[in-house]
Amino acid sequence: MKTPGPLVTAVVLNWNGQRIIERCLDSLLAQTHPSLEIIVVDNGSSDGSLALIKDRYEGKVRIFENQSNLGFAGGCNVGIRAARGTYIALLNSDAYAAPEWLEELLKVMAPDPRFGVGCGKTYFAHRDGILENTGHVVFRDGLGRGRGRLERDEGQYDQETSSLCPMGCAALYRKEMLEAAGLFDEKFFAYADDIDVGFRGRWLGYECVFVPGAHAWHELSASFGMLSPLKAYLLERNRLWVIVKCFPKRYIAMAFFHTLMRYLYIVYGIVRRVGPVSKYVTKTSSLSLILIFLKVYLSTLWHLPYLLRERRDLLRKRKASVQDFEGWLNRYGISARDVALNEVSY
Repeated sequence: MKTPGPLVTAVVLNWNGQRIIERCLDSLLAQTHPSLEIIVVDNGSSDGSLALIKDRYEGKVRIFENQSNLGFAGGCNVGIRAARGTYIALLNSDAYAAPEWLEELLKVMAPDPRFGVGCGKTYFAHRDGILENTGHVVFRDGLGRGRGRLERDEGQYDQETSSLCPMGCAALYRKEMLEAAGLFDEKFFAYADDIDVGFRGRWLGYECVFVPGAHAWHELSASFGMLSPLKAYLLERNRLWVIVKCFPKRYIAMAFFHTLMRYLYIVYGIVRRVGPVSKYVTKTSSLSLILIFLKVYLSTLWHLPYLLRERRDLLRKRKASVQDFEGWLNRYGISARDVALNEVSY
């Protein structure tokens, strides 16, 4: 008979997910790890998905109803605060997991308290054998993307190793790490909040482990759309906020030069009609892109006092060194060309 093991709380955020939510919840109910509670946080849905969840999953999940859309960060924090488990599993409503997903992650994480978070192989839901991510990599200006993105899985990521941090669509966290790091930053709303909390956890001495036997599937950007102006704005703004909050001083100065390099590649991509920004400009306009960048920097200036307070709080608690930070960028880095001209970062 299998021992219960540590209690895991799975937090699923729902926002108008009627088409996809059943697949997600059914995959959690089929997990082989026996000690699991499931929390669904509804972010003010209006499509009937909340009624569907109540009807089909009554007694199987705990439901929390937000009156408005609090975003990924705010919605997940509602579930995390209510969680009884010592581990928090995040699974997007547009994602689903293999039955052994949690069990595989816990085999590695539970015996070693260094591991504050773990991730596995996440595939595109509708592209057989094509990887969506195996954790995060990050450019030196704070913009992240999935390691292994768009690669066919041919065993190149079959070794257990470390990762910078997971993507929040499918990840397992120690609750004590999240509480120490301060949960997700609700001002981010969505995107890069997983990188932010990943860096904060690393500064506190925790590590992220990649477990190749833990499999999940993700229907990317089912909520925001692949090329929406809101998504473009949040990606660019939030990577800038990650720099202010989490980067050492000299790396903040250097980040602006790296951003300039990335922008030059973006211009090149627009002229040559390659890369995600080229697709965005084709769908909208160059003026729309310029206005987004302007809005990004104005918002960052407006929120700068808050971001600096968060930074000071992190610096007071940190255990890792600046040399450790340089090691993270070297080990989990990505080039300006790749991040600007390859497929979208999320």
